[in-house]
Amino acid sequence: MAFAVWVRSVPVFSALLVAALSGCASPSGGDPGSVVSVTAPPGAVQSSPVAATSEQERPDPPPTAMVSLVAVDASGQPSDGFVVSGTAPAGEIDCDESTSSRSATSPGIYHCGASADAADVCWVRPARSEVLCADDPWNRELRWYTVDPRLEPIGKIADPEPWALELADGRKCRIRVGGAWGGRADGLVGAYSCTGGAEVVLQPSDARTAIDTSAPTWHVAIGELGAGSPDLPPPTIVDVRTAYFAAAP
Repeated sequence: MAFAVWVRSVPVFSALLVAALSGCASPSGGDPGSVVSVTAPPGAVQSSPVAATSEQERPDPPPTAMVSLVAVDASGQPSDGFVVSGTAPAGEIDCDESTSSRSATSPGIYHCGASADAADVCWVRPARSEVLCADDPWNRELRWYTVDPRLEPIGKIADPEPWALELADGRKCRIRVGGAWGGRADGLVGAYSCTGGAEVVLQPSDARTAIDTSAPTWHVAIGELGAGSPDLPPPTIVDVRTAYFAAAP
């Protein structure tokens, strides 16, 4: 709580003279809930009452919005603002060891290929011999691949992790798809790459998630990585404005 103090100085002898002429020994008390009377010691100046005012409370941040994107409809055509890149498949992708996408809130979304393929969010077309894979929610282009053999139906994981995050400071962060990242002396590892600089979303190496979902507004820790295990500044905590997931039609 902050206090706004308005002070008007009056010499002590003048205050005593006024009191004698008025027959008042002391000023009358005010509302004890809003005014505090201050008595100056001999030789000091007399201050007027101190008015206590409450600092305007900061409003709570908005709850994190959770958005599930359906990039491909039931007929296998792009939807929700997504488009297919190219007029023919870009090639064949290896889905022999495909798994459920860890960012899917419904069955039928695949993780195919190696880390370098970044094909961790892929929708299958009705013939089950082609997939359309998205990079992130903001670049709404779908990469078109063939697969052989045909994909079998697949379920979803129990606790999906967001595909991407939009932070309160405007940064956009995409979930990590393997690969070699830097390190830190405190043992934190990278979980999401972000726009707007070298900082990434961090998490303990043994943690299931990088996101604190204990309150309606989710939070993440942001910090840098370096070669080896350098001493780096501690991470900062940033609110998550929007969390994006993938969903099937």
